Amino acid sequence: MKVVHAHISLEGSPVSIQLKFPRILLPLVNISKRLVQLALLILVLNVLAYWTHQHFVETAQEQRVQLYSRFQSLNSKVDAVDARIARSYGNEDLLHAKFGLAVPDTSMRKMGVGGPTFPDSALVWSVVPIKKLKNNVSNRLDRVEAKMDRANNSYLRLQFFIESLHGNLQHTPSVWPSYGFLSSPFGPRTHPVTGEKGKMHQGIDITAPRWTAIRATANGRVETVASSETMGRYVAIDHGNGIITRYGHMVMPFVREGQMVSRFDVIGYIGNTGRATGNHLHYEVWVNNVAVNPIYYILPDQYSVE
Repeated sequence: MKVVHAHISLEGSPVSIQLKFPRILLPLVNISKRLVQLALLILVLNVLAYWTHQHFVETAQEQRVQLYSRFQSLNSKVDAVDARIARSYGNEDLLHAKFGLAVPDTSMRKMGVGGPTFPDSALVWSVVPIKKLKNNVSNRLDRVEAKMDRANNSYLRLQFFIESLHGNLQHTPSVWPSYGFLSSPFGPRTHPVTGEKGKMHQGIDITAPRWTAIRATANGRVETVASSETMGRYVAIDHGNGIITRYGHMVMPFVREGQMVSRFDVIGYIGNTGRATGNHLHYEVWVNNVAVNPIYYILPDQYSVE
């Protein structure tokens, strides 16, 4: 049987080892050498994989903490916005009640904005929880946006109503047409010039010095600037909605027909033209071609609309 002799010694050392083994075992020795090399390679790869894994886990956990913090902040902001919307609903209801309007549909108010979905440990390994988290936040924001759109539409309707109401008030007489004192009320009376009893006085008389300014009592368009035997020089203003005001016995009108005027604009001056016993303003208010008591269209100063 053939034998293989092996001499093993350390460099610089007198000690050596003599080995001998059958040649048939030489392939096994080479295989063993390869197996040892492979084992060492696997060990090195495992060490590298372990450190890579640790680095990945630490990075993922840090990102998860950051994501969690950002989500908490966003969730708090959504809650704050939702609370502000709820307060605006209360203010809106007060306005509707103040102006006698029906409270709008409240179904959108009851639509919740959902609760937070917190990331779990699976976030390190899977993107599914991230997608769920993103979808949850997106859905909450969509619902808040829907609430805001509904609130904005309701606000626009309320704004339109108030502007319309304000416009109507601007065109509704509500102030004294001139400074002075009430010398003759609305209703039947004995005519001061003709002496006719039970004569209907279709306006009020305001006595004041000659050339006292006469002002429009609401916005409108000057319909008539003319003279008559009874009213003398007078001005009629059409305010829309069937309301017309007339101002008589002027010494001189200060407007022209077709002119647009605003409340408090000077339209003429007090005189005693026409059938009058002294300087005064005869003021009438007509609603749908019916003379009404002008006192009903004179409000305290703090309630007048500019």
